[in-house]
Amino acid sequence: MAPVFDQLYQRVKTGEETRRVLEANSTPDYRQKLDRELAAMHDSEMWRAGATVRSLRPENRVSGQPRDPY
Repeated sequence: MAPVFDQLYQRVKTGEETRRVLEANSTPDYRQKLDRELAAMHDSEMWRAGATVRSLRPENRVSGQPRDPY
């Protein structure tokens, strides 16, 4: 994992990540691409597992039962 984070931090430090984000956000179909990316993330196993875990937190329980995370 460390090499991945090192690369990400370097991209932020050099401004490469900012350039990439600004470029992507400037395209006419930005919103459609973003919606597809967010849908894929929401449908991922990791996202579903996180939603389930969060629903089990005491502050998220309804009448002592976990809330439906979906």
